[in-house]
Amino acid sequence: MEKSINYLHLPKVIQNNNRLDVLLALRGFACLMVVIIHCAPPRNALIYQNYDLSWLIFSHGAVAVWIFFCLSGYLMGKAFYTERYSSDVTGVINFWRNRILRILPLYYFAVLILSIFVYPDVLKFENWGYLLRVCTFTYHPYIASQPIAFNDVFWSLSTEVQFYIFVPFIYNLSKSLIFKKKQIIAATILIVLIAFLIKTLSWLSFSHQINQQMGYAFKYWYTPIFNNIDIFLCGFLVNVFIKYHKPSSSGINKILFINKKYIAIILMILLYLLTSHHLYHQELWALPNRPAGWRTITTIFIFQPLTAIITSLFIFAFESDNYHIYTKKEKLSFAAILKNPLRILEVLGNLSYGVYIWHLPILLRIYSIFSSEIPIEAFYNRLVATLILSVILATVTYYLVELPAAKFKKNHSFSN
Repeated sequence: MEKSINYLHLPKVIQNNNRLDVLLALRGFACLMVVIIHCAPPRNALIYQNYDLSWLIFSHGAVAVWIFFCLSGYLMGKAFYTERYSSDVTGVINFWRNRILRILPLYYFAVLILSIFVYPDVLKFENWGYLLRVCTFTYHPYIASQPIAFNDVFWSLSTEVQFYIFVPFIYNLSKSLIFKKKQIIAATILIVLIAFLIKTLSWLSFSHQINQQMGYAFKYWYTPIFNNIDIFLCGFLVNVFIKYHKPSSSGINKILFINKKYIAIILMILLYLLTSHHLYHQELWALPNRPAGWRTITTIFIFQPLTAIITSLFIFAFESDNYHIYTKKEKLSFAAILKNPLRILEVLGNLSYGVYIWHLPILLRIYSIFSSEIPIEAFYNRLVATLILSVILATVTYYLVELPAAKFKKNHSFSN
């Protein structure tokens, strides 16, 4: 006779193999924020008792990208701090190799398809230099004196790839210098201050251009890696904090440990509300299409580090209790979602890379099709159509491009 199994006494590792990947869900939420703002929600569209609530759907696209960057900083650091990769030459090469297999196949496939069917002007001989920048991850939408229409969101992938180059060096530096809580806090403050000084220098040098022309705002403030390094590094340092964090076993600390997840969610919601309200009422004013740049120093100097701090707290709240759990997570499937319905939130996160790449070209093609005398109706139609089409295309490329490329990854590279 088979022995009955007491599931209550199974290790936590086994019982939680179908738990929600909260960071993947956050990634999907950030992707949705980007799609929403690109669909151009209308002003004065949501009115309740003479109060304009339209700002609720004006998700701050810059904040969404900063969330991506912070998550990337954490996950790249985690790859080394959990010893998935060793810090020797072999480990670093395998890290870069896996990053290439994760980013480049879909990226270059998208460049090929978009160059042929959506942005054919980029193939003209006089524009080959611009195409070269797209292919070498040195692209942003306003790099040329006469901007060429291409997929604007590619700039963030360029910044991500540039960060990947430095990750192993950052890890080797941090593991030898930072191993106490006070050092982590001091390093975080120092990073934020240095980034603040760099942004201040950019602001003093190009304040008129940044304020008056969106192209210069992208070129001198929004896209450069050195203006975003604080976001990446804050996420990276969460690994150090978790590794050297020693939770207390007292009752009060256990309660705080549980509540910190709810606090993190509330802070993330407040970040969305604060930045959306500011974007609607201060950044955009009453202009329909925002032809100029960033008008307030709040976005330039405050929202970026604020996003880094809140996202880092969010990561810590949900990762600190299972940081060293190595169990293989149950693959996301319809059966897994039936057992844990919360995992449906992971779907957009899994497809976020493809959705992020494809949604803007799709929106460009369908924008004029979904028109209406009622602006909010046109917005909803464009949003639904863009999401459906980009999810479908992202799903196709996920199975045809991303998964086949992932099979060539080397999962571990420990030192002998």
